Amino acid sequence: MKFSLSLPLLKDFTSPDPFRETFDLARIAEESGFDTVTIGHHHFMPGNLSDPLTFLAAVAARTSTVHVGTGIFQLPIHNPVRVAEQVATIDQISGGRVTLGVGMGWWPLEYDVHGSNFKERGARMEEALTIMRLVWQNENVAFEGRFHSFPELTVHPRPLQSPNPPLWVAGVAPAAVDRAARLGDSWICGPVQSLAAALRCLDIYRPACAALNKPADWVLRRYAWVGESDEQVRTEVLPVYVDGLMVHWRESAEEKEEKELFARIDAGEDITAEDIAADRLLWGDPERVIGQIRDYEKATQCDHVHTAFGAGLPADTGQASLGTFEDIAAMIRLFGREVIPAFE
Repeated sequence: MKFSLSLPLLKDFTSPDPFRETFDLARIAEESGFDTVTIGHHHFMPGNLSDPLTFLAAVAARTSTVHVGTGIFQLPIHNPVRVAEQVATIDQISGGRVTLGVGMGWWPLEYDVHGSNFKERGARMEEALTIMRLVWQNENVAFEGRFHSFPELTVHPRPLQSPNPPLWVAGVAPAAVDRAARLGDSWICGPVQSLAAALRCLDIYRPACAALNKPADWVLRRYAWVGESDEQVRTEVLPVYVDGLMVHWRESAEEKEEKELFARIDAGEDITAEDIAADRLLWGDPERVIGQIRDYEKATQCDHVHTAFGAGLPADTGQASLGTFEDIAAMIRLFGREVIPAFE
């Protein structure tokens, strides 16, 4: 079992040295046995990075063994050749440790400002992934497409990993999951996607991969809160955390389970934080979290879990995470000390 970690941004960008604590958390994750650390990507949102690739280069320079990646990068609004060049450069800087997680996002403003049509995001993603694999895996190549065209060229530097840096492709719609099978190296599920929804996606993804004679690698992504006291997490943290997450879920909900859940809440049904968190979050003491991961493993045969401690809060909070640096660092160390060894 592999474990990855989403790095939070804990300081306002106007603060002195705003990234220092996040860099420190990357080193703590490396020491604690995480395989990969990732950073998110959004434009015009407090608590998010508009340029995660530059940030990854800095993380790579401060670590030595942990892989660095995006989770996720809004690929359709950017030039794929330029992104391929940047990622290849980070691959060289890191000694072959970069992973690019990509998705289409959900906010039309990001597309409008970058001169893209939000309604064309699926087609743009398709073409961008095709181009990146083409220029990473080949030299002296040309391309003529709907959105991008270029004459014969070779991208430099060449990526260190062969045939290319791993591509994690996010998405929950059937077309997006099929795209992940055809053009990605792994599918990454949504962080609040229910177990039933994830299984529906896997029912599309696995046969598509089998038809291509490729492994059906995928990443289970989950927001999380782990603590020494199960009761304290249940009574003091979980209700506050779930309330904060609900704001973001309402903005980006796509699955029928999420929409049905919101309809029940709006109708006045008494639904507890534990009910909402069930098969969506990892939470509790290490023993409970180990059991939750075991349940996912049994139901889905997952072998890679991507955690985000305290993450997923709405952008207008001004930060991307519940909890202080000390809280997040303690969770990373506790998870590395007691949860990860249970799966070795």
